Amino acid sequence: MFPILRTSRDILLDILFPPLCLLCEATLSQTEKRALLCTRCVSSVSLHATLFCSQCRARLPDNRKTCHKDTRYILAAATNYHESRIQELIWQLKYAKRIAAAVPLAHLVARYCTALSLDLTSYSFFPMPLHPSRERARGFNQSELIAELVSENLHLPFIRNAFQRTRKTLPQAELPRYEHRLQNVAECFSVRKPDLVRDKNIIVLDDVSTSGATMTEAVGGLKSAGAKRVIGLVVAKT
Repeated sequence: MFPILRTSRDILLDILFPPLCLLCEATLSQTEKRALLCTRCVSSVSLHATLFCSQCRARLPDNRKTCHKDTRYILAAATNYHESRIQELIWQLKYAKRIAAAVPLAHLVARYCTALSLDLTSYSFFPMPLHPSRERARGFNQSELIAELVSENLHLPFIRNAFQRTRKTLPQAELPRYEHRLQNVAECFSVRKPDLVRDKNIIVLDDVSTSGATMTEAVGGLKSAGAKRVIGLVVAKT
């Protein structure tokens, strides 16, 4: 009885308030509702097909380190930030505070990860932490929202608050020079739950990577706490 009622309710809601694509506002089909994007908008976003060197940003065709082998992590970036639809979704999420925008972003990241055909069964998802004051001001951590959805899609553990920002920093976009960005985030992360880090394989998820300074500092803190292998996963890189 209850499933029938629930289905009837959903049908009625779809009739009264048809679900719309977050980008073009086209009415979504039943199969499109999960991503909150229409098929046309999804297909218009070009996804990458490889991992990247975290130092020189070169593509890694075999999905393993081939150039700078001493780097602490491999960079995984679903797409480029110059994609206008990605910029729009990230703006909706971070600045318009439209939390639903996390859904299509997570959908695109999960599609990218699946297409890479990596064995991620031993990995856990860690969201890139915000400083508490910034998270309070925004009302949420956008990386946490996306990471939890991607982890559900890929059936991997999601770990909240394993590490934290201990110092408020300037927005990296306000600092044009790479060395200033490194100084800005130096020693701003600390591990809160070492047992969840030590000897573990971790995917750190952030929304955007520009210079890579924030991810590099975050991974350095996790590695110092004994993390085994780390993938720095972002929705988009510049």
